[in-house]
Amino acid sequence: MPSSRPSVHPVLGALLTALLMTASVLVGAGLPTLPAAQATGAPHAVDAPALPPKPATDAAVSMDLVSLTPTSLEEGSTLTARVEVTNTSSEPLPALSLELRTLTSRVTDRSALASWQADTTADTSTPSLATSPEVDELAPGESTTLTVTLAADELGYSDAPYYWGTRRISLTAVADEDPLASIRSFMVWRPAGAETTITQSVLLPVAEEDAFASVTDPEAHQQSLESGRLAGTRELAQRDDVDWWLDPALLDPPQLPVDPDPSDDTNDDGAEGDGAEDATDPEQTGDPDSDSPVARTFEVDAASADLAASLRDGVGDRTVLAMPYAQSDLVSVEQADAQALHRAVDARGAAVWEETGIAPEASAMGIEGTMADGDSLQALLDAGADAAVVPSSSLRPDLDAAVTPSSVGVYESDDGSELPLLAPDPVLSDEFAHLTADSDTEQTQQRLLAETATIASEYTTAPRHLLISPSSTVELDPVAAGAALDALDEAPWIEQGSTSALLDSVPERSWTTDAQDDSGAPYALGTVGPGEVLPSGPSSDGLWEHRSTVTERDALDPVSLRSLDSTWQQLGVLATAMEDDASLDATRLQVLSGTSLRWSGDPEGLSALADDSRDTAQGLEDRIEVIPASGYNLISDSVGVPVTISNDLDSPITVRPEVTSDRPLVQIGEVEDVTVPAHSQVDAAVPVEAVANGTVTLTTVLTTQDGQQLTEPVDVPLTVNPAWENWTTLVIVIAMGLLVVVGVARARRTGASTRAPAVHGPEDPEELSRSGISTVDTSTAAKAWSARAGTGSGTPAPDPDPDDDRPADDPPDTDDREEQAP
Repeated sequence: MPSSRPSVHPVLGALLTALLMTASVLVGAGLPTLPAAQATGAPHAVDAPALPPKPATDAAVSMDLVSLTPTSLEEGSTLTARVEVTNTSSEPLPALSLELRTLTSRVTDRSALASWQADTTADTSTPSLATSPEVDELAPGESTTLTVTLAADELGYSDAPYYWGTRRISLTAVADEDPLASIRSFMVWRPAGAETTITQSVLLPVAEEDAFASVTDPEAHQQSLESGRLAGTRELAQRDDVDWWLDPALLDPPQLPVDPDPSDDTNDDGAEGDGAEDATDPEQTGDPDSDSPVARTFEVDAASADLAASLRDGVGDRTVLAMPYAQSDLVSVEQADAQALHRAVDARGAAVWEETGIAPEASAMGIEGTMADGDSLQALLDAGADAAVVPSSSLRPDLDAAVTPSSVGVYESDDGSELPLLAPDPVLSDEFAHLTADSDTEQTQQRLLAETATIASEYTTAPRHLLISPSSTVELDPVAAGAALDALDEAPWIEQGSTSALLDSVPERSWTTDAQDDSGAPYALGTVGPGEVLPSGPSSDGLWEHRSTVTERDALDPVSLRSLDSTWQQLGVLATAMEDDASLDATRLQVLSGTSLRWSGDPEGLSALADDSRDTAQGLEDRIEVIPASGYNLISDSVGVPVTISNDLDSPITVRPEVTSDRPLVQIGEVEDVTVPAHSQVDAAVPVEAVANGTVTLTTVLTTQDGQQLTEPVDVPLTVNPAWENWTTLVIVIAMGLLVVVGVARARRTGASTRAPAVHGPEDPEELSRSGISTVDTSTAAKAWSARAGTGSGTPAPDPDPDDDRPADDPPDTDDREEQAP
């Protein structure tokens, strides 16, 4: 609601307003500007100066504020303060009591809150208004609780409604009238008629610091779930007055292996033998000689599943913003060009939201105040953010302005891109983050009430909506944080709102940037350009200030991210072949956790994680292999060459053998997909058809059904002796044999009675010298026959002496013989 105007004469009201604003400026201008430590975490870090101060080491006592009631002080009520005092000196403390003092002026500047609380010296600046009963003596090391009370009417506060707001009080320990130390705290005075309110919402980060803890350190993870950080987060998250900035990894716990008992041979019905699926059963493995181990089953541990179920069921009507899966640093992933990893983070988160039915308002990423500038917001846009969580101090040009705007705005880049901005109040967020087990939570609670009351009492006619978002790196105490939330719920100047209302105002720009606008539109940061985003951080007193330079962000090591990217793709190929990829859950989560912001500034740790993930994935892939044979002999036209495929995974796989030959002596047919049970071997027949004799090398690679390679090539020699060549040779031999038989038979049938005998004799020397042709010399035979004819004896003349070189007589002319015949 708009703040109420003073119910006095208009001139007096205007003068009062001017005086209040002038005082705010003067007080703010006197604040020292000191360097601040670098913030860490998301969206900003908790810095020690915002904590309630500790007493000096030489102080005689230590004081712990046990309670300060009521939440809102009004007429007729009673202020009650209880303080535990411990004697830290070496001497007894006599006559110990607690004194109450106050300043009646209203706090109008938030810087006064920090300076007041930081002082621990004994307060004697004003008279004591009330004193607790004395403790006669407090021995060294002992503690006692002192209680002081005072009626509200005796505090001296104005009962005018417009003077409502934060008042300063001090509680001083006094021993024998000697002031020892003081706690300076606050009380909110809310007289009758005060109606000014402010809307507030709390955005609680719901995440585990290490999303991989369930795998790397199961015992620590279980302890966190049962009584540690996750247990506290779960308790706080169930409250209706908090919204969630939720890591979907908590809703998606990994399935972890459950080693079965190999001696248990019973099935679900308690019967033995039939009906039980035993991985060592030869019928199950496909190997009659198999002695494979029992395949493991995979389950989500009960505590993680219970946490996921409680978050899923506890969403209700609250606003949920989505963190990147496993708190991934998507800016670093994008800059490393690890696109497969980026898609995996997005897809895994989207799958969780769809499966659980939770619809986040936006995918939000955070920026630390010290690293905030236009470039960092542009990097979030490039990484796919739907909204950014940025400390409001980095978006406000004047941190000393009299009015605190709502925690919403929009970033508009030079190219016209827009990014909705959620701007938590950094001081409130830091204070809330101090609600831990080892801090003075009551003082922190009172500071939260004082801060919100001071903001709510700022003079403005436009309504405002504040956002509180503690760092995701702190471990909140659910009791302390719950008590603070209860106090904020009880505060009459606070109305509980929803973070979604801030985001809903962005599309239509349904806000105003004028604090005195009376249209009813909320006073907001408005549109912020690149040059208007400034680095900011806490100073030594806990107040936030602008920084002169931007702290460079520690990006995740790009080499390690690219290695994780490659490993993720390898796991994806392996999952394609598996019937049940539950056994990959742990390794997948390990890879995704390597993108987490927790590795910022630890390149060695991230590198070790990337190497371990790669080795684990390779070890899983190596469980699928082709077992090579010593060689094959092919003695037929075609045959199915057996390829032995081994699967040592805990899931059946379906693969496709791809076989090639280095020489075109064989033709390889299409191979059907092969399913291999878990921890088994199967022989797949590869159709091979012979083309010619020779030796070839068959190379076998296993792929998924869509052709992605799973194994390294395995070479096996194949000797080819095709049957068709043996038959061809046999036919030729038979044909030649038949020709010989036919020739012999024909010779026998037509041979000796008609053939002239062979003629033997010397060569004819004249023919040999003349033509070079060797012919039989027929002259000698002719002379013999002639002589035989001349004698008429009918007996051939004797053969001439071969040594007789005398010329033979010419045979008589037949015609002459005829003429001489009587």
